Amino acid sequence: MAGLNDNSFLFGLLGDARVFKSPSAMMHVNALSRVGLTGHYLPLKVEAKSLKAALAKLSALEFKGLNVTAPHKQAVMPHLMAISPDAQAIGAVNTLLPAPGGFAGHNTDSPGFAAAYLSQPPGQTALVYGAGGAARAVIQALKANGLRVFVTARSLEPAQRLAQEFGQKAIGVNDLAAHGPYPILVNASSASYEADLNPAPQPPLSPGALVVDINYGRPFNHWERLATDAGARFEDGLAMLANQARLSFNLWTNTNVDLSPFTEALSVYLKEGLKPAV
Repeated sequence: MAGLNDNSFLFGLLGDARVFKSPSAMMHVNALSRVGLTGHYLPLKVEAKSLKAALAKLSALEFKGLNVTAPHKQAVMPHLMAISPDAQAIGAVNTLLPAPGGFAGHNTDSPGFAAAYLSQPPGQTALVYGAGGAARAVIQALKANGLRVFVTARSLEPAQRLAQEFGQKAIGVNDLAAHGPYPILVNASSASYEADLNPAPQPPLSPGALVVDINYGRPFNHWERLATDAGARFEDGLAMLANQARLSFNLWTNTNVDLSPFTEALSVYLKEGLKPAV
């Protein structure tokens, strides 16, 4: 760590108003403390039309790293100086590093998802609900781990486009039973409750299936009820959040911090009753 001074790290999270309820700042400040550094992690609410100008200002302020969350994971890409091959393949970024003239884009969502949940043997089938930036990262992780992926969404057309791009297959919400049961089900959309899903998917699940809702802080939601009714294992998005944050932090600081400062911060976040954005 020689040559690094206190307060040499300035990080931030680009997104909409949900950035103010994110636990990301707690995780990254705790990780800085763990390796003997200090710094700041700021929530940065930015409108889509202001992304280019915001990146220029943040570069001038010498931010050492940025996370990108909904709704900017794809919209930010045209304004970057470079994009890593993995992020290019996924078609979305969630992590920015300083680069000459601005920032370069990376994606730690996909390996973060894999590290958090994937231990299944290859050849199994996974069903992914959603067709946005998060779904792209999840599909890439599943595909890279040898799983066949079916993609579904409220509207079939975006699911078809996404599935075709990744060499997978799309299914209409009303046709899920014909291709099940599914050993893995992932909600990669921002919708967790039935009122937001309309219609709420009812896919059949295999015995001992894994159901993941990449959102967090949403108890008794549709995906959790599906898992409970089928005797399946349910996981929310906290494990993915911690793993992707660790990978981003290690990129920014060129360190190899373990997962504990991130999970510890999340534990405090939940214990204090802080509510994530819904």
